[in-house]
Amino acid sequence: METNIKLLICLFFLFLPILTFSNSFLKEEPKIKIIEIKKELSFFLNKKGEIYAEIEISQLAESISALPVKFRRYVYFDNDTQIKNIKGKADGKKSYKVKPIISDQESDGIFHSDLKMCYFDKTLKRKGDRIGFSYKKVFTDIKYLNTLYFNDVYPIERSTIIVNVPEWLNLDLREINFKEGIPKKNRTPEKKQHVFNFQMTNLSSLSEFKNTPSRSKIDPHMIPIVASINVKGKEISMFKDVNDLYGWYAQLVDNIGNDNNGLTSLVNELTEGKSTDLEKIKSIFYWVQDNIRYIAFENGIMGFQPENCQTVLGNKYGDCKGMANLTKEMLLIAGYDARLTWLGTRDLPYTYEIPSLVVDNHMICTVIVGEEKIFLDPTEKYSDLYNYALRIQGKEVLIENGDKFIVGKIPEFPMNHSQELIKINLVIEGDQIKGKGQTKFTGNKKSEMYYYLANTPISKKELFFQNYITNEDKNIKIEIEEIPTNESRERDIEIDYSVELNNRIIDLGKELYISVELDFAFNNYDMEEDRTRAFEFNRKTATEGETTLDLPVGMSVKYLPSPVEIDNQDYKFQLSYILKENPKVPKKTTIHYLKSIEIKNEILLPEQFENWNKAIAKVKEFYGDQIILQK
Repeated sequence: METNIKLLICLFFLFLPILTFSNSFLKEEPKIKIIEIKKELSFFLNKKGEIYAEIEISQLAESISALPVKFRRYVYFDNDTQIKNIKGKADGKKSYKVKPIISDQESDGIFHSDLKMCYFDKTLKRKGDRIGFSYKKVFTDIKYLNTLYFNDVYPIERSTIIVNVPEWLNLDLREINFKEGIPKKNRTPEKKQHVFNFQMTNLSSLSEFKNTPSRSKIDPHMIPIVASINVKGKEISMFKDVNDLYGWYAQLVDNIGNDNNGLTSLVNELTEGKSTDLEKIKSIFYWVQDNIRYIAFENGIMGFQPENCQTVLGNKYGDCKGMANLTKEMLLIAGYDARLTWLGTRDLPYTYEIPSLVVDNHMICTVIVGEEKIFLDPTEKYSDLYNYALRIQGKEVLIENGDKFIVGKIPEFPMNHSQELIKINLVIEGDQIKGKGQTKFTGNKKSEMYYYLANTPISKKELFFQNYITNEDKNIKIEIEEIPTNESRERDIEIDYSVELNNRIIDLGKELYISVELDFAFNNYDMEEDRTRAFEFNRKTATEGETTLDLPVGMSVKYLPSPVEIDNQDYKFQLSYILKENPKVPKKTTIHYLKSIEIKNEILLPEQFENWNKAIAKVKEFYGDQIILQK
């Protein structure tokens, strides 16, 4: 009889709104597949002895949908590249010229760039319909040569990359994420050049699965680097090592045209009354964060060269390079040793052992105080001085140092640096569970919440925190005592509230079945069985919670769910209930629910999915179980 009752109770709780995270990483079924794609990279010298490169790309696509589906192909170019010889093939056979549509590239209306795109589209009316196309992309400046990937936005049956290396070229072809001979590689010496042929088969699409890491982290690809060329017996160095890379960066920085005279009065105002170095640095750093709007702005060489400080100050907006440069100039006026610093965020897996522009996608400012290097990223709104964003933690950096450079590394914080700490005290009142709670945010989690707070209308701030704490569970009511403000980014956020849990008690006469779980974290995070691409969490997670439930006098515990104890190098789930007697109040018993969850590694590889799903199954079983109290 008890087994049947427990089954009934489990079904009841199953239909409560218990999702903590949206299962937004579900698979998207592809409607088009690529039968074959081929990329061939070749190098040439013009009459002036200048090198340029061409990539010829061709592919054949097929509809795998029973309904009409539109095939659209985008081809991007800029001031240093050209697109030519665009051709299409009806049904994959008969060739025809393609008149591409040319437009500017824009994102959310604020990403301004000299990047252009041409595209053409064709509706494939039935399953099995095919379309082929080809084009050439010419790189007039080989510094901007593309990374070569095998996969695509569509699934691919066969992908081939051919690299032709003439004898006058010293090409450094870096192979990234190649595993156990995959892709397959052949090297063929031909007259006056070597031909490298790489091939992969049966590749899933980039968009087939949600929450995948950046391509550079997980997908096999190649970075072609022109180290040097030999023209008429003379070797001309290009990008042999990081010295050449930094030399080009330094040349760009020398030509910024900074005029910081207009900054002096502002810097004096910001540092007035500040007695210590850290106080002055904070004042300048926070001012740039709060008063300069970040806009990813690229325009020709400005994609690599910072905008001068007076322009950024006058516009009140800038990209990462412009904001870093303004911060540097203001700190110099204040008398500090400030330097521009290049780096790649965590989306890029590279170090400066690879002398290529693809290594970097970000710029910050480093200020050196005594022997200490402090890394300042003014694009990170509401981040305090030492609270480095996750996207730059542990990353190698290239710090300017006159004609030379310094290779450094941004510290990586331990898991307890950025936490969500939850304490809730509950009591049973009739058919409800009520109490008081506090949720505290520290580190990067604090900065993230300050950012959301600043971008939420005043009338919606309380609702934002209510929905966050309850995971939008309509059976939980939250009344927040005081809405935090973002006036001091250095203070942890603490939210105190009263809480009321409805529909969490089932009274069966002599027994009560109850649940005190608030958020059911990771309840719906199991991976699909057919998922073939890695999964990336949007952040590291560190949650520590303790919920207490004081039992009414005369009530005892008949059953507590069995604990979950999972802890490895990638994640931790520790969930348990324990009983404590109150020595000051005879026959007074308190249930303590302890919850510790950590996502230590943001990426789960396909070979880890089986163990992950077993862990989530245990977590689900724990959440689905209930406490049984006996009157």
